[in-house]
Amino acid sequence: MDDRELIAAILTAGMLPTLPIPRSRAEGRGGGPVTDAEGEAIQRAVGHAIGLYRSALEGLGVDPFAGLPGHDTPRR
Repeated sequence: MDDRELIAAILTAGMLPTLPIPRSRAEGRGGGPVTDAEGEAIQRAVGHAIGLYRSALEGLGVDPFAGLPGHDTPRR
């Protein structure tokens, strides 16, 4: 991991909101799937985290897709 990627990860971690434990898990129903509402809340939180990380990377001039197959931007 490049220094800029590490900096982006640290900055992003400090900006993330906390995500409460889904009620179905807190009540001990840990074996089954989460409810639709809980799943949507988790997806929003993950999408928010990914967006923050990508924004931090872009601000630091890092291409998050560099080095992936089919991506032609050279890695710095």
